[in-house]
Amino acid sequence: MHFSTRFSSRLTPTSGRPSWCLPLVCAGSLLTTACNSDSSACDQGKGSCAAPPEAPGEAATTAPSDGTDPTDDTDDTDGRPGFEDSGALEDDSGEPPVAPPVNLLQNASFEDDDSSWNIWGGAVTVTGEAHDGVRALEATATNGAEQLVTALEPNTVYRLSGWGRSAGPEPILIGVKDYGGAELRVSFSEAEYREDSLTFTTGLSNTTAVVYAYKHADATPAYADALVLTSEGPSARTPTWSDEFDGEGALDPTRWTSESGFVRNEELQWYQADNAFQEDGVLVIEGRTEDRPNPNYEAGSTDWRTSRETIQYTSASVTTKDLYAFEYGTLVVRAKVTNFTGTWPAIWTLGTSCEWPSSGEIDVMENYGGNILANFAWGTNTRWSAEWDASRWPVADFGAGWTDDFHIWELEWSTTRMVIRLDGQVLNDVSLADTINGSASCAGQNPFQQSHYILLNLALGGAGGSVSALSFPTRYLVDYVRVYEPI
Repeated sequence: MHFSTRFSSRLTPTSGRPSWCLPLVCAGSLLTTACNSDSSACDQGKGSCAAPPEAPGEAATTAPSDGTDPTDDTDDTDGRPGFEDSGALEDDSGEPPVAPPVNLLQNASFEDDDSSWNIWGGAVTVTGEAHDGVRALEATATNGAEQLVTALEPNTVYRLSGWGRSAGPEPILIGVKDYGGAELRVSFSEAEYREDSLTFTTGLSNTTAVVYAYKHADATPAYADALVLTSEGPSARTPTWSDEFDGEGALDPTRWTSESGFVRNEELQWYQADNAFQEDGVLVIEGRTEDRPNPNYEAGSTDWRTSRETIQYTSASVTTKDLYAFEYGTLVVRAKVTNFTGTWPAIWTLGTSCEWPSSGEIDVMENYGGNILANFAWGTNTRWSAEWDASRWPVADFGAGWTDDFHIWELEWSTTRMVIRLDGQVLNDVSLADTINGSASCAGQNPFQQSHYILLNLALGGAGGSVSALSFPTRYLVDYVRVYEPI
């Protein structure tokens, strides 16, 4: 978490989360609709539960107090004695009905004239050739259609299916790309419509994918129709270490420890454990204003840590040092930053041996000066002077409202390479062949071929800029931290 000078610009990421609704059933009737924690758009259904009808020969013979005839099983609603019509679904099997899978594609059968599909290169929608409905996509040579699907869950298995046929020798392809794995496709070369499908698993930080139908060559038309994209649930890949921050109050002391005092970069904050806590399912790191004596103050000191007479700002830096470290694998953090002037939140790692920077530093995320940064640093021939491989991305380029949402940062670390991604898009990468320490400390060693521990902190001032216009308290939120073994 040190200032760096070499930057690059690449692709702008986006993010989101899906929502779904699940019918709940009581005595074979649809009772209500429940929503997952990411959804606020599900409608609340209505229904009723009643006692099941009496078995034959067991009907009551005593007239009820309302004067109705207990032998009259006529019903004005659904014809079933003992049940009122609530408009609910029925299931005579006694088993809860299975909700049909939701198609995540818009205008999946090309029926509507809208912007859901980017139809390009001369491809068109036509009537008279549909498998489903009225219209289908017609592709000829080197054209087709694609759709960007958002709000996917990372590390989740999805199934893509569709119908296709070709009037000539060149097939039409239905496939998926940009989901965090290799491009996948199914091919249709028959003259009659046929259905086929494939499955894919989104990357650990990917929340989008591009679905397409495409014909590579030959002017003879081919057709695609009735594409369906559904979720099949989480993948089998699970973290080897994680914290979901599902508790309340103080952090788990078996996972995290806190830095204390004025620590680095002549920043304004005094780090203390009280400023990091769990609340509503997230880690909150809170910057505050305070006014109390600096217990380490020394009159006449030239050290910035001890020359400050008072503590005016506090925050927190939590770390897994001496509790957990990992070497190779994938670190995934879902977090929300404000991009406020004066703040400097970070997700980073440090090596467990050698002094900085020969220990190695990986800045999975820094946010200051209106930018998101992704950096690698290692030692040079000069003590405490780093070699930086750094990348800077203006937050303004991510679009309006970007700071209103959580986003997913990912470090993929192998024996030969490191890659940092944001919402599945590469921010920076480096070959480990290039990250060899200079002569100053741990000469000739590679600091990224050793274990690293994790740090999450919110600095104030320093490279973050002046706090004069910053409203306090200010918060940096982390939803989860997960580490996966290498594939």
